[in-house]
Amino acid sequence: MSAKLKSKSLNTKNIFHMAQKEFADIVSSPLFLILIATYTLIIFVFSWRSVHLGVHEGSEFTLMSGFNGVTGVTRQIGWFSPLIGIALGFDTITNEKKSGSLNVLLTHPVFRDNIIAGKMLGIMGVLITVIIFSTIVPVGTILMISGVPVSETELIRITVFIISNFFYVLIFTEIAILISIVASDAEDSLVYNVIIWLSTCIVSGSIIIAIASIVTGQTDPLELASRLVTVSPLHHYSEVSVGDIDLSWGGVNSEPVIKGIFDTRFTLIQWFGEFWPNMLFLIIAPLPLFILSFLTFLRRDISA
Repeated sequence: MSAKLKSKSLNTKNIFHMAQKEFADIVSSPLFLILIATYTLIIFVFSWRSVHLGVHEGSEFTLMSGFNGVTGVTRQIGWFSPLIGIALGFDTITNEKKSGSLNVLLTHPVFRDNIIAGKMLGIMGVLITVIIFSTIVPVGTILMISGVPVSETELIRITVFIISNFFYVLIFTEIAILISIVASDAEDSLVYNVIIWLSTCIVSGSIIIAIASIVTGQTDPLELASRLVTVSPLHHYSEVSVGDIDLSWGGVNSEPVIKGIFDTRFTLIQWFGEFWPNMLFLIIAPLPLFILSFLTFLRRDISA
């Protein structure tokens, strides 16, 4: 019994060691730092724009309206934050295979399950750090430029948004890791992930409407398109964040009653009662992807 407990303790130690190594490797990567700087600049620009456009709309401008509405930054976060997840996962295994470092690791008392679990844990640590930082940027920008006060309720809503955004981006991270396991090299993995990002975040609405039009023979097949769009992670992020069906280019238009987490006309309980299925999808969706990546890595030939 004590030997089994000791073995489990060793495995846990190996997992955390791998997680620390993965975290350090990622945050010290020049390419990743450039991507984070670019993403932060994009969010800052749109935050600044939301303030200057929002104060000229005539209605009272608040921190929540800086995130929500046509001039808010929620759409841009939904479009570009998945790229962070892709950047974290697309070469996590392919580069290790190419360099032969996985074979070296396996010569030590580290098993495959320790490696993949540790890598995923380290990537998740970086991801939540980036999500928090990239949310602080628009919050700080909006508050400094507009000078509007912030309430405790607004901070709670921002925290809920961080949680939902984390799981939303985690879906793309897990997809990127899975592709990294099965792809022959990092370049192929990156191409596949970018195609998935474009088709699910940027033009998914146009694709879905085109498919629905072909199936129904109608020029405006709203009913079928509204059903098909539910398979997209962006749809659930959109519902939770702004209450809209779709935020992609040329997507399905809607007139939501509750405009997401930032709509202060409704309480958080009312928001949760309306959008809990979307939140549940975002939380659960990464799990099967994690299991599939885990099992695929255990069975895949990882020799260089």
